[in-house]
Amino acid sequence: MITRARVSGCFGSSVVAGAVLVLSAMTGAALSGAFAGLLGAAVEPSLRALLALAAVTVSVAGAAFKAVPWQLDRETDTRWLGYNDWRTAAYNGFALGLGFTTRIGFWLWYVLPLAAFVTADPLLGAAGYVVFALTRVGLSALLTSMDVYVSGGIARARMITDPLAVAALCALYPVLTSLL
Repeated sequence: MITRARVSGCFGSSVVAGAVLVLSAMTGAALSGAFAGLLGAAVEPSLRALLALAAVTVSVAGAAFKAVPWQLDRETDTRWLGYNDWRTAAYNGFALGLGFTTRIGFWLWYVLPLAAFVTADPLLGAAGYVVFALTRVGLSALLTSMDVYVSGGIARARMITDPLAVAALCALYPVLTSLL
C-alpha cells in the first residue's frame, strides 16, 4: 500500500507515506496495548492469571494442531487504495498496528496481548504493541523503500516463529501458575 500512498504537498514522497504508515501503525498499536493493559488491571490478579493460563493452554494447543493462527483472514481494505493520498497509508498503518484486524500469520503474535493483559499496565502494554508495530510495519516499509521482495517470506519465517511461539507460550506457564 505504500506505493499507492501519495501525500499531497510532499511531491508524492514515498518516504512521507512510509512515515505516515509507521506512525499510524504505532498509534493503533499503542491503543490496543493500552486497552489490553487496562483490561488486565481491571481483573483481580488471581483471576487474571487463571484467564491467561487458559489462553496460553488454548494457544499452545492451537499452535500444535493448526498451522495457521486464528485470525481475521483478510487483508486491509482495498478501497483505501482509491484515496491515493495520506489516508491510504494512515488507514492501512492503523489497521496493521491494531494487529487483530488483519492476517497475523504467526502464532507468536498471541504472546503480545497475553503479556499486555498479564502485566496489567497500560504503558507497558502500549510499549509492547508499539514494538510489534515497528517490526511488522517498519520492516515492510524499509523493504519496500529498498524495493526488496522476499519470495516465500511468510512461509520461511513461520518455520522459525511457530516453534518460538510454542516455546514462549510454554515459558509463561510457570509465571502464571506462580500467580495462582
